[in-house]
Amino acid sequence: MNEERFTGKAEVYDKNRPSYPNEIIDFLFEKTNAVNVADIGAGTGIFTKCLSKRFKNITAVEPNRDMLENLQRNVPFARIVNAPAENTGLEEKGFGLVTAAQAFHWFDREKFKSECIRILTPKGRLAIIFNTPEESDFRVRRNRIFEKYCGMSDSRKLSGSGESDITCYLRNVYFSQIEIFHADNPVFMDEERFIGLSLSHSYAIKSDDPDYENFIAELREAFYKFSRNGTVEMPQDTVCFLGKFQEVSV
Repeated sequence: MNEERFTGKAEVYDKNRPSYPNEIIDFLFEKTNAVNVADIGAGTGIFTKCLSKRFKNITAVEPNRDMLENLQRNVPFARIVNAPAENTGLEEKGFGLVTAAQAFHWFDREKFKSECIRILTPKGRLAIIFNTPEESDFRVRRNRIFEKYCGMSDSRKLSGSGESDITCYLRNVYFSQIEIFHADNPVFMDEERFIGLSLSHSYAIKSDDPDYENFIAELREAFYKFSRNGTVEMPQDTVCFLGKFQEVSV
């Protein structure tokens, strides 16, 4: 995991990234009733805060120091650990639920799997959660701008493939058992939030880039083209993959 990808982006990330539906948290609580939860790659604590609605004992793990400062401020109820996903240093067999929201694609998957097996209780489960914007003309325009200036867009999923491929990978390769839960999670953005959300991506160019002003100008043009009454709606699906590993099954 490259721990520096979000250095300098913590504030804009915290302010503009979307949260997660209550239905996802209810699903995780009803399926696990976990006493201890570890939120790995917690970032600024957006998902950690959601977990606190149903879970009491939460540990948030984050390797990036910029993100960590926001995390400490946002989730004073949680134990904070500065560590990578693949080597958390957490207690062995201490957690009934491990979560990774909008973070799994940054991890070394096999090392993270081994770490989960080490820290999960025998019946423990790993939840991999993604906010996935649905395709639209607005997103096609937005992605073209990112491809032009940044070399990539967030149209990719786990490894550049569609959700069906992700599901097959997690079902057939990663987990021994899996449940999948979806919830609608639309995002409504004014211009400021749209620009902020765009800049929060790890691959977005920064203000010292010579193309930055043109990048922002084209984003603004896209917003004005598709906005209605100063707002753009971004339909979004939140998907939760809740899985068990054979090594911790009973």
